[in-house]
Amino acid sequence: MKKTILFIVAAVLTVSCSRGVRSELNRLDQELDENPQQVLAKLDSIDFKTLNGHNAAMYAFLQTCASYLAGNDNLSDSVACIAADFWGSNGKGYHKAMGWLAMGLAYSSQNRDPEAIYALLKSKTLSTDTVTVRYAMTNVLLGRHYNRRGLHDEALGVYSDGERLYRRLGDTEALALCRFDMAVAYYERHDYSISEEIFESLLNDSSLPAAKRNSCKLYLAHILNAKDGVRAGEGMLKLADSYLAGCSDEEGTASGYTVKGIALYYLHNPDSAFTYLERAHSLTKDPDTRILAVKGLEQVAVQMRLFQAAWNAEILNREYQNELDRKSSQSEITQIRLEHNDEIQRQKYKAGISKVILSGIILLVLAVSLVVIINIRRERNLKAYYLEKHDEFIKKQIQEKNESASGKLSQSCESFRAGTAFNMINDIAMQHRAFRLEERDVVVHDINLYFADEIAALKNESGKLGQQEVTYIFCTVLGINQDVIADIMCTSRSNMRSIKSRLKSKISSDSFALYFKE
Repeated sequence: MKKTILFIVAAVLTVSCSRGVRSELNRLDQELDENPQQVLAKLDSIDFKTLNGHNAAMYAFLQTCASYLAGNDNLSDSVACIAADFWGSNGKGYHKAMGWLAMGLAYSSQNRDPEAIYALLKSKTLSTDTVTVRYAMTNVLLGRHYNRRGLHDEALGVYSDGERLYRRLGDTEALALCRFDMAVAYYERHDYSISEEIFESLLNDSSLPAAKRNSCKLYLAHILNAKDGVRAGEGMLKLADSYLAGCSDEEGTASGYTVKGIALYYLHNPDSAFTYLERAHSLTKDPDTRILAVKGLEQVAVQMRLFQAAWNAEILNREYQNELDRKSSQSEITQIRLEHNDEIQRQKYKAGISKVILSGIILLVLAVSLVVIINIRRERNLKAYYLEKHDEFIKKQIQEKNESASGKLSQSCESFRAGTAFNMINDIAMQHRAFRLEERDVVVHDINLYFADEIAALKNESGKLGQQEVTYIFCTVLGINQDVIADIMCTSRSNMRSIKSRLKSKISSDSFALYFKE
């Protein structure tokens, strides 16, 4: 009897403590956006090891978000995973969105663009309340990662959503920061007039932090350089000096030195220009700043007749440009966007199936009620009716599948045409010369990369397909000239006809019709 009483008392105390912790975590969740530092301090007083289930997930979410908002770098994605994993299987839309937001913040702090974009897209899709600071922050953060990967149109789209929300919520500082990010996106998209207008309006906006206002001067100097070139020397120099006067970090100083060096070059002061550009190159680790600095060094060295220095700068420029091109590869981002679109389609499909099931149940109840009063002929007609509806549903599924396959193929083609290999093919065709071995390898590599899903589907359908046949299929889909295709494949024009003939027997008629429009 005593053991039973002790067990009941322990259970009651455990439930009471659990409810107390949950109430405290919910209260901290409400304070999170206003005072993340205070939330972090209060979280330290809670023993995480004693938490489990929802409480552990909420703690992990608050720890990640508060650390991010407090400016801590390189957050642990393993902590954020606790929230995402638990709510992914046990939570509703709101909590699932919170879990993915925590993952997005962790990946963002680690500069892992593809993973951050995927997690933030998931959070945005699952969010049930779209008029909150967190939803606006999700849009702005997503825009920054899009912009880092050169997807400026997508970035501007989500920035616009964030700007509209911050105006509605009355958060002036977040609004100013969002407009600053928008101006950067417009600048990198080469819409200099819009970008210049926003940066000039932000120069006197006290809601924007001082460091960001100072950065506006640097961007305005870059815009002057892009728009006016040599004539912009004096204006660039004034903006650069003003920017450097308010700059304290090493990377920002390197950016200021770069602009100042270019301005001095325009003002025919090559010695000072060379000095500032060399300092900038030695200080910076940012790829864009390094490229701009070595380009300036090359021009100044030529002006000073330092041809060896100019040659060294040109070599460095090539190395940095190649490194930047590797980092800005869009293949991962394209795959994430495709997966995100597929998930949205799956959700719509599930909703449609639920409606069909509900309609089926209602029809079944009606059919059972009518069985007593209808004759055999009506039953046969009803059966024929359901069979007809079933056939229509199957036809609709087949049509949606074909349209989806065609859409994915078109997206893959667009991605390939935006890549290096397609431009190289066009250049070689215009030069009327044959492909070199390494050029063929580039084309085959990019075909395997951009059409990976289609190739996997074809090989599942027929395991007999070789690389030569794969190359022939997707070069044809891309509309490449048959002579160029033959050269890429190291074969004759007549042999290509036999390859196409063999493909008719290796793949299904639906796949053949998709890839060969005859």
